[in-house]
Amino acid sequence: MLVQILSGIHNLTTMLYGIYISAFFLGVKQNRRNIGTLFLFSCGEGLLYLVVSFLYGSLFAKELYPFVIHLPLVIFLVLYYHYPLISSLTSVFSAYLSCQISTWVGLFALDLTRQDWCYYLSRIVTTLLVFVILSRFVCRTTAAIFAKDKRELCIIGFLPLVYYIFDYATTKFSNLLYSGNKAVVEFMGFAFCIAYLIFLLVYFKEFEQKQEIRQYSDLMEIQLMSIQKEIDQVRNSRQELSILRHDMRHHLNMIQTFLQNDPEQAQKYIQEINDAYDDTVITTYSKNDTLNSVISIYQTRFTEKDLRLECNIRTQAELPCPDIAICTILSNALENAMHALEQSSADDGWARLTITQKNHQLLLEIENPVDQIPKFVDGIPASTRKGHGIGVKSIVYYVEQLHGQYHFSVSDHMFILRIIV
Repeated sequence: MLVQILSGIHNLTTMLYGIYISAFFLGVKQNRRNIGTLFLFSCGEGLLYLVVSFLYGSLFAKELYPFVIHLPLVIFLVLYYHYPLISSLTSVFSAYLSCQISTWVGLFALDLTRQDWCYYLSRIVTTLLVFVILSRFVCRTTAAIFAKDKRELCIIGFLPLVYYIFDYATTKFSNLLYSGNKAVVEFMGFAFCIAYLIFLLVYFKEFEQKQEIRQYSDLMEIQLMSIQKEIDQVRNSRQELSILRHDMRHHLNMIQTFLQNDPEQAQKYIQEINDAYDDTVITTYSKNDTLNSVISIYQTRFTEKDLRLECNIRTQAELPCPDIAICTILSNALENAMHALEQSSADDGWARLTITQKNHQLLLEIENPVDQIPKFVDGIPASTRKGHGIGVKSIVYYVEQLHGQYHFSVSDHMFILRIIV
């Protein structure tokens, strides 16, 4: 009787473990609503399994387990939580693979004690412990991994899929694993080898991409030095402008004297004053000199190209992050917007820049219309043309360095970039 009770509890905890971990692996939030929803779904699946067991027997129900439990779970994750099919499959197969921890512990306990109740009890306890560990410390990582593109997910899910098929083929539908057949026993080693080789290839490609990003970072550093020089020049011009304004009364007296005695000399003097005033005009958008300088530079560039840049800036003198980083992010964002507008067929090209500072956070938003919707990879616009896309990668790099968040989107042919740092 005790063994039957423990066996039932083991089956129940294993089913609940698989359903909850499959959902949490994908990134389903562990709140009351989702826990309740998954529990109701578990009740439905459990009832379906009991009906199949009653009608066709428990042995046949175990063989139908993938179709009674796993397949509806995948469909539920796709339709209700709107996760991609390949991500849902990878999550379910990974959850199934993690169940082997409790399987091994149970078999180890059975081998030591030769008692069935020890087997089921150890599996129940292990399942609960593994669930707590995975849900608290691992699910956040898997959520990020399972959000990768299809190519990477196929590689990630290869081993769990192979094990899933292997386990059912050799232990559930047959006893090949325990028959002593060397090919069957060595198959998982073969699968691990293939998966490892594929992983090495992917890792190498990721390494190359990181090296490319570092090169872009070095390039951005050079651009930053150039921009910093422009900012310093603008600040110096601002100081010169203050001096010129202070000396304006003296200049007017000199001009009046020249007009009375030598008009040509007066014209030369006026020209000298005009030359002194060149490059001293800077628009004040906010209390921060860096933002004012960068926006003024790009406002001029937009105007030269017959484009319009609308600005709504509300910041303090001190920004919550280094000025040089904001300078890079803002410059690249405005540069991308300007290039997009140059390629647009619209007569009135415009972009809207909004920067708001609240407490210790800075919100930057840039909107501009686009004719052709860009392709997105992992939520980031990607360009197939050589030499393009560097600005976007630079934005992503610096935002991540500041531990901020970025979001690229397109709505009704309106490209929107939002950044919080």
